[in-house]
Amino acid sequence: MKKKLLAAAVAVCAVVLAVVIGADFLFSKETNEVLLSMNTTVSLDITGYKPEQTAKEIKEEIMRLDTELLSRTSASSELYALNNGKAQVSDELATLLAELKQIEIDSDGAFCVALGALSDLWGINTDNPKVPTQAEIDAVLKNTKDWSIDGNTVYIPKGVKLDMGAVGKGYACDSMMGIIYGLNHIKTVAAVGGSVLVYSSEPKETFRLGIRDPLGQATDYCAILETTGSCVSTSGNYERFFEDEKGNRYHHIFDPSTGYPADSDINSVTVITQYGYISDALSTACFVLGVEKSLPLLEKYNAEAIFITNNNEIISTLSDGDSATLTVTNNNYKLGELR
Repeated sequence: MKKKLLAAAVAVCAVVLAVVIGADFLFSKETNEVLLSMNTTVSLDITGYKPEQTAKEIKEEIMRLDTELLSRTSASSELYALNNGKAQVSDELATLLAELKQIEIDSDGAFCVALGALSDLWGINTDNPKVPTQAEIDAVLKNTKDWSIDGNTVYIPKGVKLDMGAVGKGYACDSMMGIIYGLNHIKTVAAVGGSVLVYSSEPKETFRLGIRDPLGQATDYCAILETTGSCVSTSGNYERFFEDEKGNRYHHIFDPSTGYPADSDINSVTVITQYGYISDALSTACFVLGVEKSLPLLEKYNAEAIFITNNNEIISTLSDGDSATLTVTNNNYKLGELR
């Protein structure tokens, strides 16, 4: 199992480095690191003064987030304690949960952090996934909207489990930014699963990121996003899924209103913002909502998105004058227009 994970880590690192196309490295020292944390691969490409020390600090922070704050399976984490009866949380977790509750409200429930029990029911990330009965789904969805937070006190109804799987990787990007922001002569490309942070102390420097082809392999991309420093998160139906005996395919992004994998008009959505936790949460919400219903939410959070539809259209909210541009590179796709 460890050999498979390490092989996957190396492969994902290669993909991340491959899609950062043509960026000019202006600084003298560079370090590349790969680790397994937060149930995914974390890859770091840091250029600047003492990049090894910066990478060390980032790795320590990622491990802290995973084992002490956001994991719902690690007994040493705050979230685990919260899901198992503790009501008081630290300022850090309280602040994050309050923000996530607001995104839940603003998205009309398309994003919901209280789907841990539903995720367990389906077991898509396990060796024994299954299609639950409607009664089972109804039971775990019953009180998911009723969790609340007041200051540092969190109320979770019986049977509800909070899960940071749809936002933790983006939050990790924000934590990395807290370490590198303000350092002189530094450039960073960091990927935590589907969330990527690109940053340079030279504000006008741009990065080119490949947008994965949802119908291709992990190394295939269908468009190039060119952007200055930002956080970029992608949610798609191609990574974690299973098929039942009839060949029906079930992916891991759930619609909180139905308890089933979201059935929208898209195969993936990439969200670009200045904050990782927002890009991560919004990419999930927009995948559930579909193109048209996502637009007010994106506008509210000053975010841009790139949708890849199930009709092989690439629809972008980017426009002339934005700090990011998009180029389609795969002839199987065409640029669509917002209606």
